[in-house]
Amino acid sequence: MSWLREEIAMKWRTEGKRYASEINEYVRVGMESNWEQAQQEPGDDQRSGMAADIVDMIRAANQAGDTERLRQEIPPASWPITPDYEEKQQAIKPIVCLNDGTVLVRTYGGGIYLIQQDRRITELPDFYHIGCSSDGNYFALSNEQGIRIIRGNVTSLGEGEEIAAWSWQVIQQRIKAILNDCESLADSEHPASHIEEAIPFDNGSRLLLVTDCGIYLLSQDQVELLHPELTEMQQFDYEDTHIDMVHGAVSADGRWLAYGSQCSEHLLRDAASGKVYTFEPQSSYPHYALFAKDSSEVWYNACHFYNGATIQVPLADLGQLELEAGTEHEWPLMNDEMRVYAAAALTDGHILGDAYGYLRKIDSEGNEKWRYFVGSTLSGIVVSPDESRLAVGTYGGMLHLIDLQSGVKSEYSIGTANIIEIDRWILWRDEELLRW
Repeated sequence: MSWLREEIAMKWRTEGKRYASEINEYVRVGMESNWEQAQQEPGDDQRSGMAADIVDMIRAANQAGDTERLRQEIPPASWPITPDYEEKQQAIKPIVCLNDGTVLVRTYGGGIYLIQQDRRITELPDFYHIGCSSDGNYFALSNEQGIRIIRGNVTSLGEGEEIAAWSWQVIQQRIKAILNDCESLADSEHPASHIEEAIPFDNGSRLLLVTDCGIYLLSQDQVELLHPELTEMQQFDYEDTHIDMVHGAVSADGRWLAYGSQCSEHLLRDAASGKVYTFEPQSSYPHYALFAKDSSEVWYNACHFYNGATIQVPLADLGQLELEAGTEHEWPLMNDEMRVYAAAALTDGHILGDAYGYLRKIDSEGNEKWRYFVGSTLSGIVVSPDESRLAVGTYGGMLHLIDLQSGVKSEYSIGTANIIEIDRWILWRDEELLRW
């Protein structure tokens, strides 16, 4: 094994165990005492000086096809190496995770990859962005020509049945007809590059298109601007539709659309009637929305710097809300710490991913069930249909595949969760995809 430098690998393992053990004990005592018991903070992780050597060994082990041994000798940890490779990093967003570990993933640099169970990697160069419906049956395929919605299998996207299609020319013409002289997505030379989310619903006949140039609802014969609202733009003389911290979600039953941006309230639209509900954020800026797996509630996160607050809106309560029009309603607070960048809905709760690199599982009562440190700011989370696997992407340019049902944890992991990472990929700019 010419790639392995045993002395460095041993130091990496020893320091990794020491750091994880001390952090875990520090957090355990802190949580049990509600952070009132004074403790000495753990010493800093001393592995950052090994970053170049570790990355060199990762590359060499991949070239040698010896990645199973690599993972044993050099257990993965992001935070000691990412500061030295910031120029290579890009956000990673998993789109689909199958029960067998197959993952469809996109990078914010524009690359889309299919990573299959046998570790085969296929780049999908024909698409700039891919979105998926909540049931995993419909895909929105976007390129420089337009957007197609197909029904099919993630491993054979080019062969799926086309349900709907829009050319960018038609989309932009319809937006221009709404906004006239206001600068918008209609004026972009590369509109596909502005997409944050493209979520098919209603059996693939409609699409929630979330861009940093506005949020739109596409149907067969219509493009509707949802946010910012046209009346708001006219009232305040907006010159463009650019919005920050844009986000959107569709309920599993297709009835509800949740969305917002930095300057909005939390917004909820009945997709059938068009009625819009608004909710006051519990922190400064709306940042994320997620529906429960059974469509019974929606969680909204608002942020302030790297922290935030998440509220729960039970959808069955909206009728009572209308009866109480004009009165303030206080929604249950699910978490008052996290700035949520990504999340996944489970049968018995939600997994939230935050700016500090933590995953937390929180139940519908707001109780934290566990936490797990991934290593850098979360950029995407998706769970497999059977809820056995979690695919997690970070702004550090890494894709983590986690076994949610292991019942055990690694001695190198930080957190309270009895879950274990079973695979990791590094998807850095100008670098071969590396398995770790």
